[in-house]
Amino acid sequence: MAAGLTFEQLQKKYLGIFLALLVLTALTVGVSFFHFGDVGNIIIGILIAVTKAALVAMIFMHLQFDKAWLRYFVIVPVFFFLAIVFALTVLEKF
Repeated sequence: MAAGLTFEQLQKKYLGIFLALLVLTALTVGVSFFHFGDVGNIIIGILIAVTKAALVAMIFMHLQFDKAWLRYFVIVPVFFFLAIVFALTVLEKF
């Protein structure tokens, strides 16, 4: 098993991640009914999406078990991609 976890521990971990993704998806839908301003809604949506993507990448792509320097090859390009998407989205609103 990964990182010395038993099958039961691994099942609990995956169930917890699944529930966290369900809660974050429900939160995304719930936030869409409130108006925090155009930029506020974009920021909240991006933060929730980044959180869900990080959970999927760390757990299901097994990045949590890789060396720290290898994670930077994923994190740095994602950061720049999100910065570009956020900048283009916000600039389009003005």
